[in-house]
Amino acid sequence: MKQLLYLLAGWWPQGSRVRSTHPKPLQWVRLVQYQLQYRVPASWTSVRHATSTNLIITHFNADKTLKFSAGKVWGAAASTTPAQALAHIAEQFEVALCHPTATAYRHLHFLEAKGTSHLNGQPRCCRALAAHHRGHVLLVYVSGQPEAFLAHQHEIELVLHSMAPYQE
Repeated sequence: MKQLLYLLAGWWPQGSRVRSTHPKPLQWVRLVQYQLQYRVPASWTSVRHATSTNLIITHFNADKTLKFSAGKVWGAAASTTPAQALAHIAEQFEVALCHPTATAYRHLHFLEAKGTSHLNGQPRCCRALAAHHRGHVLLVYVSGQPEAFLAHQHEIELVLHSMAPYQE
């Protein structure tokens, strides 16, 4: 679990100025290994990483001021609760998360928490979600500069609301 969190933390690019955005065309990301599918703006770039215990895909908006990561810890559902996964995320990213609430996006049931942190002295807004999903722990983490969170709020909601179990 900690290895996944270190990988999520390590892929944060140094942001630049926030540009206003308009809704972008979305493309499907279908991940058989995660048994998850969701849509992201076509202009976002992605990086994938796999280890023996986890699988991570991270998407960055065009100006790299916003990061969306989805990760899966194989076989962790028996030993880790979603609340424990959120606590690990908060500790790893030094995020002050508010009390998590239950939420669902297209039949995926998450614990979700929002919070703030700092990276290189700069404030960050964070949104973390954790769920048991088909025998694994699924972690989703969105982070960005406050201005980016505000400018891309619509896109963030579209991505989160598009998450669903993978269907061939």
